[in-house]
Amino acid sequence: MRTRAASLAAILALAAASGASAADRLYTAYNIWFEQPTKVYSTNYQKGSMLPAGTEVKDVSRSSKGVEFTDPKLGLKFSFEFVGKHHPGLTGEQWAKRILTTRDFAALSSGLSAAEIKAIKAGKVQAGMSKKAVILAAGYPPEVGTASTKLDTWKYWRHRFGGYLVHFSSGKVSKSEQ
Repeated sequence: MRTRAASLAAILALAAASGASAADRLYTAYNIWFEQPTKVYSTNYQKGSMLPAGTEVKDVSRSSKGVEFTDPKLGLKFSFEFVGKHHPGLTGEQWAKRILTTRDFAALSSGLSAAEIKAIKAGKVQAGMSKKAVILAAGYPPEVGTASTKLDTWKYWRHRFGGYLVHFSSGKVSKSEQ
């Protein structure tokens, strides 16, 4: 009887440990662009290479000044700098919380159309996409140009000196200047 109870306890402990490790997994919450992984800006300039939404990350460190993590598949360490003037009304902690999620790409893209998923994977914003799909494809628009995602026009940046607008009608992209 004791052996059976000990076996059951070991099985339950193993199941709890497995569940905890799955819950502890973190993924990128949206597509992130970078030129140098060692210095990525919170503005998410759409230039360089793209780290896809739903990429599993390890060795996460968050602070009010930024976020650091490692992409184990690429073997790269990423360091994100929070640029407060681009996010008025948002603290570094609030920004850091929304860059990563416990949801993988399948969960993040649940309910989206095949066309939206294809566009997200390509890093494109296209007519007909929902606001959820646009955030996955391009990230959150910096608050300096878009005070709220409830608005029908969002402003993104390609680089420091050039941006583009995404216009919505009834919650769907009606026009993208990307």
